[in-house]
Amino acid sequence: MVRNTLGAVLALIAAIVGIGSVFFNWYGGRDGRYYRWWDLFNGAGVTGGNAALFAGLFLPMLVAAALAVAGILLRSRLLTALSGAAILGFTILWMVRQYNVADSLTVGAGGMKWAALAGLGSGLLMLYAASTMAGRHLAERGMRGHRHDEHEHRGGEVRQGPWRKRHEEHAAHGEHEEHGRRDVA
Repeated sequence: MVRNTLGAVLALIAAIVGIGSVFFNWYGGRDGRYYRWWDLFNGAGVTGGNAALFAGLFLPMLVAAALAVAGILLRSRLLTALSGAAILGFTILWMVRQYNVADSLTVGAGGMKWAALAGLGSGLLMLYAASTMAGRHLAERGMRGHRHDEHEHRGGEVRQGPWRKRHEEHAAHGEHEEHGRRDVA
């Protein structure tokens, strides 16, 4: 339960950072939301034109955040990991396309700003959150042909050592103990 809670909190933080990063300067005075997401997949690369909110990088980050929320609610490591992969994928693809246009990719003045790195970090944090989550077990999902209530008695008896209990030894083999020695009768 603690692992799922920790993973859910980390995934939620990563989703908020991922969406919030597109509203800040990514490169050359342009916010991430002004980069058209389909320009990442065509041969033109990153163009100088500005995009509307849902035509920019905000849309993929929003979809990734929705996947993260679904992963949190369903306790699904897979959905949370897919969300992290989407954030990381779009950010790295933007970096590659930006490098193709500018022939350099520097961090700092005249280059990438902290918001682009925040997008990258949020994808990595989302993947870490997915690995932290315990997920759901197959019995809880009703898989493998059995239900959770059939297995109320799980596990075995806890013993303090590798030896059998004395009453089991005496009853099974007709043995008796005298002063720490076993003698067979």
